[in-house]
Amino acid sequence: MRLSFRLLLSSLGFCAGLAPLAAFADPAPVIVVNREIGLSMTGTFRNSVSGGNSRLMENSGSGFITQSTNTSRYRTIGWTPGFQADASVMFNAFGIENLYGALHFSLEDGQRNYKSHYRSYSSNSAPYGFSAGGNDSSNGTDNRGEIGKGFLLLSDTFLLTPFIQGGYVTSSSDGDFGYSSGRYFAGAGLKADYALTSRLVLRGRFGWAEVLNSGISYNNQPRPLWEGGLGMDYRMTRRLHLTAGGDYSYISYGHDRNAESSTEFGTAYSYSGVSSALSNGLKLHAGLAWQF
Repeated sequence: MRLSFRLLLSSLGFCAGLAPLAAFADPAPVIVVNREIGLSMTGTFRNSVSGGNSRLMENSGSGFITQSTNTSRYRTIGWTPGFQADASVMFNAFGIENLYGALHFSLEDGQRNYKSHYRSYSSNSAPYGFSAGGNDSSNGTDNRGEIGKGFLLLSDTFLLTPFIQGGYVTSSSDGDFGYSSGRYFAGAGLKADYALTSRLVLRGRFGWAEVLNSGISYNNQPRPLWEGGLGMDYRMTRRLHLTAGGDYSYISYGHDRNAESSTEFGTAYSYSGVSSALSNGLKLHAGLAWQF
């Protein structure tokens, strides 16, 4: 009887010792990767293109008609180095599990190659044109915040997090077709985290945002920005993580169509023009993150 009583006390002591461990057990790996502060080196490839065509017709009324056509194209392309800083948190509050918040800042600074072409054709003169090119400084920043909620699936190995986002991006003189600019944006997206092992988490992100009126898009209208990314997070120690990935972005600034006609002093004029622009980029990043 005394031996059985001692065994019972020992068992209760052992369970009591395990209780604190269970209460403070580590969260799922897909939760952990959303509780980090990280710093990464980046390399960004960006391709920005703009162009236009215009046509002018002049009828003097005496049977003499002059027609002219102009075409232009401007392009910047190349890689720039930089860095990015990220901070994210996932927590429980107000009876809601896995609330999510994140801040992101990135900077790129370097040189890209630019090429410019212009051609003019007229019915009463020889064709005229020129081309120019070289390297020019290029820099920009991306400042954004995200808030959302995560949903755990597949026995806590898969996390889906819908979010809303907003921020402000800037670019230098060659980044958006010839002059410096800044743009506010707001939108939504979806993040996916999958724990391949207890240490390795594969990450994906898809986002959409409306670039608000900044004075640079044609007709000053908001334009959609599309983003997608893939990455990985590998836990090297209990707190230190290795991160890497790539992010793609695309924005079209739309098409501007303009047509007008007039008559002055017996001469009729008619003009029509079309212009468009787009920009896409791929940013590769690798760095370290600290789990908190």
